[in-house]
Amino acid sequence: MFSHGSLISHHENNPEKQAWLANFYTENHLAYEAFPDEVASPEQLRFMVYMEDEPYYYPCSDEMFNAIIEKRAAEILPVEYLKVWDRIEPLVKQVVEDEYRKRFLLSLLHIKFRHETASLVILPSRLEKRLLQIFTQVSEIHRPQSRIRETWNRRMRDLLNSQVFKQALNDPSGVDLNENTPLDEVNFNIQLLKLKRLMALTGYPELWQSDIIPSVDRLKKMMNSPVKGNGWKWLKGFLKSCIRPSCIHYLLWIGASAGEVILDLAMIQILMTMGVKVIMAVKKAYYYNAVTIADVLEDPILQQEFSNAEIILDPHISKKDLLKALKSDKMLFVISDGTQERFNPLLASVTFARAFKEVDAIISRSLEDRPCIFNTRFKFTRDILSITRAEGHRVLFEEKPKHERAIRFSEADLRAKAQALIDQLRLAKQQGKTIMFYSAIVGSIPNQLETAKRVLNTFVSYLRSRQEGVYVINPAEHFEPGMDADDIMYMWEIVQRSGLIDIWRFQTVDDVEKAFELMGEKVPPEWVGKDATYSTGCTMEMKIAQEVQKKHPEMQIIGPPLEKFLRRKEYGVGKFYDRALDA
Repeated sequence: MFSHGSLISHHENNPEKQAWLANFYTENHLAYEAFPDEVASPEQLRFMVYMEDEPYYYPCSDEMFNAIIEKRAAEILPVEYLKVWDRIEPLVKQVVEDEYRKRFLLSLLHIKFRHETASLVILPSRLEKRLLQIFTQVSEIHRPQSRIRETWNRRMRDLLNSQVFKQALNDPSGVDLNENTPLDEVNFNIQLLKLKRLMALTGYPELWQSDIIPSVDRLKKMMNSPVKGNGWKWLKGFLKSCIRPSCIHYLLWIGASAGEVILDLAMIQILMTMGVKVIMAVKKAYYYNAVTIADVLEDPILQQEFSNAEIILDPHISKKDLLKALKSDKMLFVISDGTQERFNPLLASVTFARAFKEVDAIISRSLEDRPCIFNTRFKFTRDILSITRAEGHRVLFEEKPKHERAIRFSEADLRAKAQALIDQLRLAKQQGKTIMFYSAIVGSIPNQLETAKRVLNTFVSYLRSRQEGVYVINPAEHFEPGMDADDIMYMWEIVQRSGLIDIWRFQTVDDVEKAFELMGEKVPPEWVGKDATYSTGCTMEMKIAQEVQKKHPEMQIIGPPLEKFLRRKEYGVGKFYDRALDA
């Protein structure tokens, strides 16, 4: 079966079906093998989607994917394609003023539309993205419809600053209290009621699409609109768990749109008073009413609203730098999801994937994201709460629980594990032992992970048998299921910078050859000439070792010469090897 790790799998007994699957992923530009600079690697994808034994992931509903793969897409795709055109055509007519350029652009888009839809294999979301890219490139409009979106933001901001709104929001009726209710619970219930009222207002887009400010009574009625779905119960439970001051909680907020984003920020402000830190992910480029990173930077209203937020523009932020930012005094962070379409983990930025992995849960505010979240068999690594408009001005709360076997190693977890290891090293030191850390290839040679572990374990056992009074740290012995390279590198760096290491040994070619000799095997071709310099993780560790040695000059560094380490720069996302070697 086709997978994101291989375009060809001999396990599939139907080559025609497999070829059609490969065609689906390549035509939609979703195959990592064909587009490694655009599509998330399997390891990065697993930050967000719990793949387990799933051979492939698709960013659409099960119904649509099955229709395409079973070659019966004519039943549903033409209608969906027309919906895309029905959004693109009026957009061009409204935004492009020059008549010649308008006609040229419509003709070009129509040609592209017919070409892309002929095979009935392109997902509507992928078609829309390609047409939007052509539109923005040819029109040369930096922020299409920016005046409309800025106007909506201004109207909503003015409403929230008005006395009628404050009076309606602070109406004491509806607070669930009795004379025995503790003060902490009183405050929690008040904040919860305000949050629910703000969420109820999202069911009324006329609030930001019209200049008319409703009366106090009208606003109260809007705020008391009923909510649907079981997600509200989940949210209350989550927020109750956040009351504990000893633990910091994080939410990733996705799908914000113009006008409504001001309400979102008011809700987020309440969450922040409860001690929740929020990462808001916006779009990389224009996508109708969705908030983009350019809007955050250039819209005067949003500039004010995000004045106290930390805006992270690096699309490839490291785990260490992301956690460093999250540990700051800031409570609100803004990132780009790296896309110009609805929720699509396959095309999300590294920063978005890492944020997804680090938070406790996801809040989705986009109705267009629903099919990729709820109408699919896939489960995710974090709980997802969708808060969207339903019929009759109602707000729909839907929860999609994370996969039951999804494991999250929080920063606190990793620090605790690191501290436990440091305590072991201190005890060994007190017993007069010399501490040696052994850095070796773990996964830098594709498809050789198990062999790498055998080589490492065999050689470390050999060292322990040959050296008296030496405590040898073998990183492979401290791996836990669910930990990826991001987690392991972060945890080990804490240990490595503890100042307790006496000897830092890096794997050499001789070490590898000795390990295979001890195993009674010849060195395979993949391993000939390999040493720690072949590993990007070891290269990063060599840099750490040099920094540690400056603070602790007595520490010895043993291994290949330093200059051989300079060819590796950063390990792949969620993996143990340089993505340049992922062949």
